[in-house]
Amino acid sequence: MKTKNNIHLLYFYLFFAQLFFDRALWVIYLGDRGMTLGEIGILEALLHLGIVLFEVPTGMIADLYGRKISLIIGNIFSLLYALLMLVSGTFSLFTLAFLSMGLMVTFHSGAEQAFAYDTLKNVNREKDYTRVIGSMTAISLLSLSLAKFIGGFMAEVSWEWVYGATIVTHVMAVIPLLFMKEPPREKTESIGGRWYNQWVHQFKLGINVWKNNPVIHRPVVLFILASAVMVIIVFYGQEYFIQLGYSSVVVGAVFTIEGLLGVVMAKIAYKVEERLEFFNILYYGLGLFLLFFILFIFATDWAILLSFLFLAQLLSLFEPIFSSFVQRFLDSNIRSTFLSLIGLMESFVIMISFPLFGYASERSGFTDGFAGLLIIFTVLAGGYLLVGRMRANRKI
Repeated sequence: MKTKNNIHLLYFYLFFAQLFFDRALWVIYLGDRGMTLGEIGILEALLHLGIVLFEVPTGMIADLYGRKISLIIGNIFSLLYALLMLVSGTFSLFTLAFLSMGLMVTFHSGAEQAFAYDTLKNVNREKDYTRVIGSMTAISLLSLSLAKFIGGFMAEVSWEWVYGATIVTHVMAVIPLLFMKEPPREKTESIGGRWYNQWVHQFKLGINVWKNNPVIHRPVVLFILASAVMVIIVFYGQEYFIQLGYSSVVVGAVFTIEGLLGVVMAKIAYKVEERLEFFNILYYGLGLFLLFFILFIFATDWAILLSFLFLAQLLSLFEPIFSSFVQRFLDSNIRSTFLSLIGLMESFVIMISFPLFGYASERSGFTDGFAGLLIIFTVLAGGYLLVGRMRANRKI
């Protein structure tokens, strides 16, 4: 089976699949449709709840039935999201739209990375994975930045343009998927019985990866914690910068620069991986993350914006390297399932911490809120590393 064109087709697919023209406008759109801020907050929570509930089952679908099937189904939910947003005018219909978005995320999560890795593995090119996943991330960020830019002009014309264009681009995203060839992969042994028995068995295989490979524990835990922190900083940072006195033009420019720098970081990640040992990257990165987090909270003027840019780029640089490291411990029949388990924990942490941070910041202000977040992150990350070191010393 020829799979040599998969990577290039995957690039085309990612470009069209990330063209959500409402990405920077959906809060405004919901407000125009009569939703209150409280209702918008509930919809965001329902999105993350959908991810938490379906992340692992959809990952198992990709492993049991194929990554291509998972990506096609995910794209169908993208179309459903855009269609429901276009025709909705009530909270219940918007709920269905956001649940569709959550399902889209879960069907794509893990499947794209697994498809790329198995394609490379099929031609003995696993060493190129970090470079390829970096290119995938860069294309996604470029596409998303383009969608944000064009979406603003479309919204000036009408919301039908915004969501109509989203529907068209996600129909186009299906086309390269149809020409992609499913790479061969190990199949999970059949255990007989009903379908859910096979699913339970698949889930246990994913848990066993965690149990049998303690070397991945520290990177996974630190990545989940740092990712949750960055989601909070990016989302609430917009309002934080406005309160600091920066204009919306400056804030928009900062986030545009952040996205474009992320493209560069993703593209050079493989060069960093070639020069440094993985755990050196992990620990140096953690130290820099803490440093720039402190500056983000306590610096003044433009140093705050620069600290934000450095924080975001550290994660953009590390994510492809982290993905490459974890992939080495996964067999093809469990690849998407385990990556979905990581996504599940990440979404769960975000779902819990996101509203708690908002609640705390409303009462004490953003500076105290971010300082509290820094303390919690330091205690959790440092405590986990300390406990791990103590356990290792006992075994010596």
